[in-house]
Amino acid sequence: MVEIGFGSVELQVALVGLVTGLIYTTARAPIPAPNVLGGILAIIGTFIGFIAVSALRGQLTLAT
Repeated sequence: MVEIGFGSVELQVALVGLVTGLIYTTARAPIPAPNVLGGILAIIGTFIGFIAVSALRGQLTLAT
């Protein structure tokens, strides 16, 4: 079963990502993520594909 939700863990991860991006940019180091829009869209597309297949299989539930 795949459960999709948005809560405190997701907010904490977003904050950690923001701080990591700020630190890497301040240090003028390459970020540990795709630095082009195409790479970011590929990650999002992979996640959407995962959700679509899970939904088709009836394994998807949305957390409330």
